Amino acid sequence: MRRTSLLKRAPRGQSMVEYVVVAAAFLGFTVLGWPFLTQLINALHRYFQSLYYIIQSPVP
Repeated sequence: MRRTSLLKRAPRGQSMVEYVVVAAAFLGFTVLGWPFLTQLINALHRYFQSLYYIIQSPVP
């Protein structure tokens, strides 16, 4: 009887393990990708600032 109760719980435990693995991978990739994301935002900021500088320059 005890063996059947353990077999009934196996799928729930497997889904919880899969959920934790997927969540940990998602958070890990987010943390590892954060420096790249900040550099990308800084690069876009510099690009748009240079466009505004060229648009506002007094030389025709």
